[in-house]
This record gives sequence, structure tokens and C-alpha cells, in this order.
Amino acid sequence: MAHSPDRSREHREFTSRPFTEQLKDLFSLHSGERRGSIVMMAILLLLFGYFAYSQWFAAPAAPNMEPLRAEMEAWLAARDSTRAEPEKKAELFRFDPNAIDRVDWLRLGLSERQVQGIERWQAKGGRFRVKADLGRMYSLKPDQVERLLPYVDLPDSLPKRGLAMDRQADDAPHEDVHAHWNGEEEVVASASKEKGRSSAMRRQAEVNSADTTELVALPGIGPAFARGIVKYRERLGGYHSLDQLAEVYVLQDKPDALARMRELLVVDTLLIRRIPLNTCTVEELAAHPYIRWKLAKPIIAYRQQHGPFREVAGIRALPLIDEGLYRKLAPYLSVE
Repeated sequence: MAHSPDRSREHREFTSRPFTEQLKDLFSLHSGERRGSIVMMAILLLLFGYFAYSQWFAAPAAPNMEPLRAEMEAWLAARDSTRAEPEKKAELFRFDPNAIDRVDWLRLGLSERQVQGIERWQAKGGRFRVKADLGRMYSLKPDQVERLLPYVDLPDSLPKRGLAMDRQADDAPHEDVHAHWNGEEEVVASASKEKGRSSAMRRQAEVNSADTTELVALPGIGPAFARGIVKYRERLGGYHSLDQLAEVYVLQDKPDALARMRELLVVDTLLIRRIPLNTCTVEELAAHPYIRWKLAKPIIAYRQQHGPFREVAGIRALPLIDEGLYRKLAPYLSVE
């Protein structure tokens, strides 16, 4: 592309001039350009000065924490309201802590959480022996213990071992003393054995008829165990074997407690409440813990299709009922 002669000549003239002259020509501005450059530089200097002052010289402004503080206080209030349990009005009365139930504890002013703590302790075999044992409950506050102690129906302390043995000796039958004095040791031993047997018989209770008060009176059975035994008995319709006590929720995984109860309880199977197979409804069958809806519906459907059962063993025709399940169900069913 050819350049015009005029532009070529101007270029030769510009490059032939000294460098300083060329630099002056490059920065030479007319009056309007100079004013605009000055204004632009002033603005840039102001901006730089403000930035430098705000970053290095001015004290930082304190942030407004009021909205955050208000939000935090609202959250804490909501959390405390959910955790705090309503204050209960106490109704004071004389009570045996080994015999009262949940309702009575709540009447005494305890919270649900405190009652649950006591029940867990009793379920593990805990038992109140003297009044001061109430203070061992970590879930109870000191002021609650102080308020309840005058109403606890327990001794202040246990009798000393020596005094207890002396009292037992004083209360021994007069005939035994004379027999021992006369050298009739065999008669004394026989009488002691008979006394032990009668005492053991008095300590036993029939599990299908005893209420919670009778059960709690037995050694090693607290209110939680007693309530669990009676509640599960009502659901079953009665126990046909003491081995079923292992199915009680509060006695599960407690082999020592179960072993003690086998010595304290007896079973009368005549007291079992049986379900009439030929007249019961599906709801009545499903309420039994061994049957539930899974078995109740097929049993009723089989009865409707094949007619009344002639014997309880007729339920073995159902595919869902094997020999082991039949043995569990048979004591609770009848065809009368």
C-alpha cells in the first residue's frame, strides 16, 4: 500500500528532529486537553487519598451487633423453653417409695424425667431401705429430698446386726429353748426346718392372681418389676409358665432377677383367660401378643371357609403355624 507524499515527508521531518523535541511534541496538548488532564488527575488523587485514609489512618467503625444479639437471645429463650419442664405443684402425703407408682411420684411434685430415673434404678434391682436412700437419687434436687423426707414411710436407719440377732433370740419359740436345754437337738433342727419351709411358703405368690401390692411385698421385686409382670399378664391372659417372665420388658436380660422370681412365684394355669376360636373377632385375636394381625386374619379366614374348629389343634392346618408356635398359642385358645 503506497503512502501519500505529504505523510512521508512529515514522518521524515519528525524523525529527523532531536529526541527531546520529539518528546515535547508528543506531550504537547492544547488548552482543553490540559484542563481535562488536570481534572482527571485531581479526581484520581482524591480517590487515592480517601482509600489510604480509610485503610491506614481512620479508626474502624464498630459493627452493629444488635440484630445478631437479638437473634441469639431469641434462640436461647426458645431452647430453654423446650428444655425446661413445667413447675409441678407438689401434693405431700405419706408414702413408701418402694410401693408407689408413677402417678404418685408425679403427685409428689417430681417431673417425668425424675420419675423415669427412679424407675430405671428400681428396674436394676434398686430398693429404698431407709429414708436417707431417697437422697441417693441423682435426679432429685436437694430441696425436693428435704421436702419429701418427713413423709417417707421408712425407718431412719437399719437396726444393728447384734440387736437384730438378740431380738430374734428373744422371739424364738419357748418350746425350742426347752428342747435345746434338754439336749433334744434333733427336735430343734426339725422344728427349724419346718419353720423355714412355712416361711418360704408364705413368701410365695400366685402370679396369675397377685396384684402389684402382693408382688412388691416379695423380696427382690420392686414396683417397676411388679407393674411389668401384671401388665404383660393382662395382655397374655395369664402365664402358663414362669419362663414367660423373660418376655416382660423390664425383666429382659436380667437372669438373676428371673432366677429369684422362680423361687417366689407359682403358676395356676386354671386362671388363664382363653380366647374362644369359634366366636372371637379378628380384633380380639390380634390383641394377643403371640397372634397379632399377621395370624389373626388367616385364622378367621380359615374358620369362615372351613367352618368352626372342632379342636384347638385345628389351627395347625394353617401354613404360618408351626409346632413351636402352636405350643405357645394352645394354652390361650379354646373351642367352647
